[in-house]
Amino acid sequence: MELNPICCFCYLIIDLDEDEGATVVKLGAVDPAKGGNVTQRAYSHSGCLRERVHPNIDLWWEF
Repeated sequence: MELNPICCFCYLIIDLDEDEGATVVKLGAVDPAKGGNVTQRAYSHSGCLRERVHPNIDLWWEF
């Protein structure tokens, strides 16, 4: 059984069948303690991401 992800903004479950624009937000940073780059994945409803990103920033989704 595959579980649907939870939105990092509204904390509601993302129904991937209903929101094809849902996305993985990949965050990256350099972690000197670990000697390299670290990444984290967060998931977002397409609408939640659009509401929070400045309108002058272009967003696109890859399907």
